[in-house]
Amino acid sequence: MQRLRALGRFGLFVFLYWLVGEGLNRLLPLIHFPDRAFTWNAILANEFLDFALAAFVAAILALIFRERFSSYGLPLHADVGRLMLKGALWGFVPSLLILIPLFAVGACSFHGLAVHGGQLIFYAIVWAAGMLGVGFAEEFLFRGYAQKTLAEAISFWPAAIFLSALFGFIHFFFKPQEDWIDPTSVALYGIFWCLTLRRTGSLWFAIGFHAASDYADIIVFGEPNTGNQGQPVPGHLLDIRYHGPDWLTGGPRGTEASLLVFVVLGGLFYFFNRAYPAKKLDASAAER
Repeated sequence: MQRLRALGRFGLFVFLYWLVGEGLNRLLPLIHFPDRAFTWNAILANEFLDFALAAFVAAILALIFRERFSSYGLPLHADVGRLMLKGALWGFVPSLLILIPLFAVGACSFHGLAVHGGQLIFYAIVWAAGMLGVGFAEEFLFRGYAQKTLAEAISFWPAAIFLSALFGFIHFFFKPQEDWIDPTSVALYGIFWCLTLRRTGSLWFAIGFHAASDYADIIVFGEPNTGNQGQPVPGHLLDIRYHGPDWLTGGPRGTEASLLVFVVLGGLFYFFNRAYPAKKLDASAAER
């Protein structure tokens, strides 16, 4: 019976998120809210709105079912900043490392800064805020309330696999020019972020990782993105040009669609498991 109730709460969250979202889709154009374009202001506004929508629905359900909102992956404690910074470091470094073999074989080349002076500082800041919005929105939607309630119904890892696969399918069906590599790597990243949730006890590490990884790929290294017609987004920081084969560079999809991403993911799972072993989590959970 408890599993059925948890499944019902999961379904109710999905329904209310869709219902309120559809209402907003009709309301926002009337007040000239930014469209979902790949510009800093559109990303910043829409991603934080998506997070606010998911958090609002979760907060309402928390009141109805007498649960703590913090149990959905966002507990407020002294380690929040440290976990986010650690996650950001873990997210940025792999994006940097994947470029090394590309430079080594001549699949990309560096041509200096793409923007200069005040524009460099401006775009570095506003895009960082926008990518932080992406981290909050996508992590809480897929690994916050949904993960908690579905895990209570079918257990943690089946829920993680289902939601991560859904995360990948959404990228495949709603972004143009996709192939099998990009949604597969996105789904595996989703499972990795579930692992970080499991081992750290919160989403803070995953949010920092997700934001920094997207920031590094799309903004710092100026990788193309199919959401922007296979071109780098306006305001990217470095002028790096990608001209190797698609299987190596990812082509218009960026390096998350490179076959090298699976080597990176393997390293992430291995080293994170070493840095955050399961026994330590069990011990800390027992203390709480």
